[in-house]
Amino acid sequence: MKFRNLKLYGTLLLACSAAFVGCSSDEETISTVTETIEAPKEVEEVIEQAKEEVEEEVKEVIEEAKDVIEIIEEEVKEEVEEEVKDVIEEAKDVIEIIEEEVKEAIEQAKEIIEEVEAPVDEVIEEIKEEVEAPVDEVIEEIKEEVEAPVDEVIEEIKEEVEAPAEEVIEEIKEVVQDTVEEVKEELVTEKEDVKEEVKSEVTYPNGTYNLKFASADTRHTFMAAAENYLLNNQYGGIPLFSNAGYAIYSSRVQLPVDTYIPEIEFGKLADRILAADDSAVIMEDGKPGNAGEYTYRTAYSTNPQTWNHWLYEGSVDKDYMENYIGTLYDYEFNEDKTGYALLPSMAQGDPIPVNPVTLPSGKEVSKVWQIKIRDLEWKFNPNTDISMVTDTKINAVDFYETYKLALENSWMRAISGGGDFCATESAILNAQNFVDGTATWEEVGIKLIDDNTIQLEYVEDQSQWNVRYHLGSFVLSPIHTEMYAVLGEQYGTSETTIAYSGPFYVDYYESDKIVRMKENENHPIAEKQMITGLNITVIPDTEMRFEEFKAGKLDYSGLPATQYDEFKNHPALKTFPGSTVFRISINGLGTVENQVAQFPESTWVPEPILANPDFKKAMFFAIDRNKLAKDVMKTVEPTHFLFSSAYVVEAEEGTAFRDTVYGQSIGANLSPSTYGYNLDAAKASFDKALDTLVADGIYKSGDEIKIEFYFFSGSESQALMADYLKGAFEDAFNSQKHNIKVTVYAIAKEFPGIYDNHMQIGEFDLSIGGISGSTLNAASFLDVFADDDRSGFTLNWGIDTNVAEIPVTYTNDNGEVVTEMWSYNAISSALNTATEVVNGTENRK
Repeated sequence: MKFRNLKLYGTLLLACSAAFVGCSSDEETISTVTETIEAPKEVEEVIEQAKEEVEEEVKEVIEEAKDVIEIIEEEVKEEVEEEVKDVIEEAKDVIEIIEEEVKEAIEQAKEIIEEVEAPVDEVIEEIKEEVEAPVDEVIEEIKEEVEAPVDEVIEEIKEEVEAPAEEVIEEIKEVVQDTVEEVKEELVTEKEDVKEEVKSEVTYPNGTYNLKFASADTRHTFMAAAENYLLNNQYGGIPLFSNAGYAIYSSRVQLPVDTYIPEIEFGKLADRILAADDSAVIMEDGKPGNAGEYTYRTAYSTNPQTWNHWLYEGSVDKDYMENYIGTLYDYEFNEDKTGYALLPSMAQGDPIPVNPVTLPSGKEVSKVWQIKIRDLEWKFNPNTDISMVTDTKINAVDFYETYKLALENSWMRAISGGGDFCATESAILNAQNFVDGTATWEEVGIKLIDDNTIQLEYVEDQSQWNVRYHLGSFVLSPIHTEMYAVLGEQYGTSETTIAYSGPFYVDYYESDKIVRMKENENHPIAEKQMITGLNITVIPDTEMRFEEFKAGKLDYSGLPATQYDEFKNHPALKTFPGSTVFRISINGLGTVENQVAQFPESTWVPEPILANPDFKKAMFFAIDRNKLAKDVMKTVEPTHFLFSSAYVVEAEEGTAFRDTVYGQSIGANLSPSTYGYNLDAAKASFDKALDTLVADGIYKSGDEIKIEFYFFSGSESQALMADYLKGAFEDAFNSQKHNIKVTVYAIAKEFPGIYDNHMQIGEFDLSIGGISGSTLNAASFLDVFADDDRSGFTLNWGIDTNVAEIPVTYTNDNGEVVTEMWSYNAISSALNTATEVVNGTENRK
């Protein structure tokens, strides 16, 4: 007897043997193999398709075969009964041998898969190309075999049953042996072919790379590769939600746009229109305002803590100062109001490069830039003693002398906080050395060219956009140096001991009650601004602020969680994307040895399962983020990404990274339509993790895995979140297969101790955490996810981000499309500065 397809013949013989002795069916065999080798998704789909198409035909053949066998048994029962029994027993032995050989083949396949250095997608393509016949042809071949006349199949089965046992066994052995050997040869050949293709197509970059000035396409491509890597490995923790805010406006406020735009939100104050003057509304004192005045009314949670913008620390001080301190460059709408433009404000024009160089990307860069200052005037509080003031003009001398004072006195915002003179991306030549006492002022890259021109020399090349971005913060605006010479450290201790350069100045301040600002007619924006004043009431409690809004005393208020259900459909409600994505940080060190190696003084015993990649993925899939955000916490936004919609990669373009095709392509295999929620995948990943950990003797049947989860104390919303996560994890992680379950203990921890005393020193299992970065330079925020704590804010442990395992396909400076393998650390650094890369990894000195 001859079959055209020996593999199919072997399968049918095994199926017949299984029918006699009750062994596992083809379906179970396929299931076992597919469970043992975790095939790429595309391969699984092919197997499923083939299975479904032939399943019914195979069942029919088997049923008819059974009928024939019953007839044969009756006719030749006495003659062949003993022989059949012997065949069955020997078939069992053969099946055991077959199972061992298949296991060996599977193990070899697993080893081969592990050795393949190519990205999964490329390997899949290579496998598809190496397959001797298209999948459709294979399916047709199977169909042809199955569709052979039933009588012919039955006759063959009869012949085999009636044949001497030795012949049946030998034929089975030959078929199986041939199949196993054929699979081995194919896998070995495939392995060698794929490795050769990988060597020829995928390279590991070497040399100095600086992607800071690369094309927008290249920068977005690398950024997407980095975030996708973090998400799929849970190296950045498990994202839950962003701290999006909900706010509501009064009926007299007319916003210029309905869509949130980074940096200018729904329009700056200068862009907003008040449909009625103050006489139509109630002011903070309970009385109507003045006719002809248009005062924007809002509320902050605290008093100003300082009035010197070089020394501020808190975010509320920043909110105050943005109104009364000017900037060299300011964010305004672009022409069609679909984004922003960074335009001169206190500066007279764009920065001017000195000896610029044009890069292959077309961008012009230079280390030295000159900025001309617009002819402006200082503004003062009406109660300020200005007897010491002899010059009210704001010019380059003010900037130069302020910068020198700031570095001489090591004012906080001059040397730290981002965007300062010493920060890596904006470092001024010898600024840090001057602070350290190893350079003179003359050696610092800050020069006064003339009364209206200041020159800055950076450590690294900068584009014009980079310089505007650096100088687009009020932090780098001048103080009034004549006043400072008289007041010294008393400068900026009150609203009357500073000079104002912003669109408003403080006219009146009463602690714990009100900050009243008036329009600064000396500011360039005054001519287009409708709003004539700004009243900021000091109200610590969010509920009380909203009650004042409902009473008609405020034009704007944030929406408390308690009011969300009532106002969630209000036409004036707006959503502000938050810059912080809160995520579950993971101590994945796994063993005491790893814990001590990372933290030599630590006595913490890490939970082993938290180091397992399958369990990390199980936690990712187990969380219904939409339910958590909308039903449990209510005033946050669900996200399964690490960067919220507030972040921009290519700031000059102004498009949020999440809105680009690059940002939208990330995490395609992580159930994006449900914000990453997939309970079946969570349970399967949990069982898969236990398969490994039980086999390794880490856990055993009946174990209860106890995991602590830390959350911020003093917040009802956080407590509700912790309770939800406890329930979600305990429901998902209760394995019937292994009789092992997870129990979560939610424990409240105070801020900032939850960071300082737990996450940053590895004294935790799981913990909520969130850190925000520069929203207009998302790439500069990548370093917080690096494994070496280079940012000082690493919150996930037991990871290695300097392995070249991230495939990146892009167009290099020579116009060639290349695929290279990069490490996460190398990408993070190269997107921000010149980086030495060795075989795809960062050579960090």
